[in-house]
Amino acid sequence: MAERRERAPSCRPARRPAGPPPLSSSTALAPCCLGIDIGSHRSRICIWADGSEIVVENRYSHSLSTTHYPGDFPSALYVFDDASSGDECVYLEEGEYETRQSISAKYVFYALAEISDTLLEQYPPVYQLNEKKQDPEFKAKLRRALAVLLSALRRPAMAVCRARKLRITKIGLTIPVQWTLEFEEIYRGLVAEVFEIQQEIIYFFTETEALARYLFKYKAAQMDPEGKHNTVLFFDFGGHNMNGCAFGVARDEENPERNGFYRVGKKFGAGGGSEQWEHHVDEWFMQAWYGINETVAPPQHREDFLSRFRKQKGRKTELLEDIIAIYARPNDGAACRVTMTSEVITSAWRKALGRPLETARREIARLVGMVEGGCVTSPLVVVSGGTARNPAVKSQMKTLCKQSGIPVVFTADFADSIAYDSAKVALAASYVVSETLTLEQFFARGAAIGIQMKQSPIQGKPNVGPRLWDNSGALLLDLRRQPKVDLAVRYYDEFKLICDPFFDRLPRRQQARVSSKLSYDLVYLGRRKQGTWTFQLSLEGSGDRMDLVLQQSYQRRRELPSQAKRTLRLPLYFDGNSSTIHVGYRSKAIDELDLGLPLQPNDLGEVDIDVSSEKSDQDSDVESVMESAPGTASRITEAGTAATGSGIGEDEMFTSSMFPVADSWAFQGGEQSDPNTEIHVHQVEVSPIFDGLPAPRKIRSSGGKASTPSSRRVGPYEQAWARRAQNGFLS
Repeated sequence: MAERRERAPSCRPARRPAGPPPLSSSTALAPCCLGIDIGSHRSRICIWADGSEIVVENRYSHSLSTTHYPGDFPSALYVFDDASSGDECVYLEEGEYETRQSISAKYVFYALAEISDTLLEQYPPVYQLNEKKQDPEFKAKLRRALAVLLSALRRPAMAVCRARKLRITKIGLTIPVQWTLEFEEIYRGLVAEVFEIQQEIIYFFTETEALARYLFKYKAAQMDPEGKHNTVLFFDFGGHNMNGCAFGVARDEENPERNGFYRVGKKFGAGGGSEQWEHHVDEWFMQAWYGINETVAPPQHREDFLSRFRKQKGRKTELLEDIIAIYARPNDGAACRVTMTSEVITSAWRKALGRPLETARREIARLVGMVEGGCVTSPLVVVSGGTARNPAVKSQMKTLCKQSGIPVVFTADFADSIAYDSAKVALAASYVVSETLTLEQFFARGAAIGIQMKQSPIQGKPNVGPRLWDNSGALLLDLRRQPKVDLAVRYYDEFKLICDPFFDRLPRRQQARVSSKLSYDLVYLGRRKQGTWTFQLSLEGSGDRMDLVLQQSYQRRRELPSQAKRTLRLPLYFDGNSSTIHVGYRSKAIDELDLGLPLQPNDLGEVDIDVSSEKSDQDSDVESVMESAPGTASRITEAGTAATGSGIGEDEMFTSSMFPVADSWAFQGGEQSDPNTEIHVHQVEVSPIFDGLPAPRKIRSSGGKASTPSSRRVGPYEQAWARRAQNGFLS
């Protein structure tokens, strides 16, 4: 078969792209939203306009690439050499340079942001960038390379907007769970500069949550044809990491369009994927070449060896074969043969995928624990992402779910699946950002806020009997009313504000109080002195800049009337991930602000769990996944969704025990390196690549219903959580 010829890059000076359609309120242009997903191998940009999707294609990509498909934009950047021919030399829309070392754009963000060593160790490819990141010129080159990639995405998108008379009103960007606010600031600044837009119209969404919301809205029939699952655990296996989250589903049997869904527990993520697999293969080749020739491998040989590996990586079989390559040595032209055995390739696979698969095993075990605890009765696992197409990863996820008794579906198997998973995520971002509202629009749609109490069952004896939050709260604010509310308070009573996004849809007779079943926690207010308290809530501001003003007055008992007044001013922002409002600012966590609020308690302190033997790590995981502390959104959203709004970086870092493995490196034409070299590999396997991964517990059930093990007594708070999850929070 004839080899693909590399198209010579054009090194003419970069032209300034045409500006976007104006963002003013022109009657001739219809509003649209952009969604951008920069993947580890390929990037995509999509448009959402008038309720329909437009997938923007890269006209210059070819079909012979081993890392992307026609229509994709490559994510490879070329920043390691001293090419001086202009912007286009750091990025190639047509495919890949065959003679230059590349790195995924995703890793460039890690080099530009200041990240912890704990996070950095999950992404080995970043180390080669960190060696030069202190050089101002190199750092500027990294930013320029990202800008060139974004410009390549911008040009065809602007062409579509001009042809269809569209104007950009919002841009949604997908990011991994582990990215912090510093990542967002860098990304937002680059997009605003390249697209020539205001930063205020740029929104961030975690990759899995955006995809989950899109799938719930448009692919629910393929995910769950019978409509019987009430909890869905999502895993998105990307090239550089795996992200995930769990959603509860509340069904309206009479009107499925009103089905709601809300996030359960924390988002999670772990570094590792097919891109890291490729990195470990490249690392091995560099060491092998140096061991044979005592020189650094030429870039063209590295790229050729990686292209051979990519072809094997894309095969639809778990059986791996040796990679044998023969190259001419640069110094004397003699033939040099390098053989990478299937065992070494398998070892590299373990290093790259061990952490994500172990995290998946742990999260599935948590889901099993929730079923056994009575909180979930019909779970489902949904797996997406390019790395999930790898036969070994797919087999491993099937095995884990089968051993746990949980059904699993893969988005790549959908009948009308988009050919490229990165397009799914970009499309999801464009859809989700189109649903983003201003604060004023959120309240005008019919939201209401109430005040909810947790009362002591017996006065003066706070530890006697269960202490549960009331199942409804007094109404403080809706479209038409801002009533004063008097509450008799005893010692140990606690308060929080709750929000029902769709309160106005209820019949008038049900609008006297705000139901906790239809609401999410807005902010925890803490305790108040014993006596009578009067609360009144109002809104100040307009558009996307509004504050909640809570006026409180206190009258003591058994004494002459005396009033003590206190006012809390709480800034609000709209979270596009969950389509809910939150207290604070989008760029700062609530605990970083001095708002006069008490520390939030850990509701799990109320869970009554009695384990006869020593509590296992798995039980601890089950507890933490059920956590929904006040002050985080954890119920419904605009499209029937809900998610906790605690932001990025909530993931739990994974620590795995490592063990030395002596790999047999087969070299031809030179000395063999030390076979006892210690190679750190996660102890997670699936046959024939892995066979030793400990399986999560299988769900123990009786008569089709979830059962609770006798060694674990479920307390009142957990029972209330289960009732609320089963009753649902309909939109």
